[in-house]
Amino acid sequence: MKERFRLLRATFTHTLSLLGDIIILNLLFLVCSIPIVTIGAAATACYAGLCRTLQKKETGLVYRAFFADFRAAFRKATAGWLLELLVILILLGDLWFAVEYSEPNNVFFIVFAAIVGAGILLASLWFYPLLARFQNTLGGQIKNSFLLAFAQFPRTLLALVIWVVTLGLPLAIYEVYTYLGWIWLAVGISLPMYWTIKLFRKTLQLDQAQEEISIED
Repeated sequence: MKERFRLLRATFTHTLSLLGDIIILNLLFLVCSIPIVTIGAAATACYAGLCRTLQKKETGLVYRAFFADFRAAFRKATAGWLLELLVILILLGDLWFAVEYSEPNNVFFIVFAAIVGAGILLASLWFYPLLARFQNTLGGQIKNSFLLAFAQFPRTLLALVIWVVTLGLPLAIYEVYTYLGWIWLAVGISLPMYWTIKLFRKTLQLDQAQEEISIED
């Protein structure tokens, strides 16, 4: 009976600690993403913190570790994010031109933009977790992101569904945001990040003891 009680208390304590980390990381991500250009670094730092939480590693105050990861990943993460944003804006421009100015609508540009855009979204699900976990060049991280997005396609697709539901549901159904918007503000970004790294856990080598793992390009 005492053993069962200790186990229940440990589980309860771990759950509260996990929830606290997720909420803190979500708020830090939202604040650090306000300048827009820093979204990549904020996402990488959030993923790094969630990886440590999943590994049950003690790092002291969550915000200190977050800002340390933010500074360490700033250059690569920002460059990757701006490149991703630029390509998406170009594709949206092509899509808009194909729909608004082509008579009839240019099907080729529509299909091309949709395929490339989907590939970028799938690869981005891997890019920031890889950047948080592994040391590599920016080009190597981008290449590995695309390779893993298709090599691990079922898991990648499931992660995409999680993100679409989490972010899209409050936008598609106003009542959901009205009554549950505070939940989104608390865990709307960090919780799908947590589920994403749970899905990618084996590839990200989160069961290994070492903190930093290097991958050769």
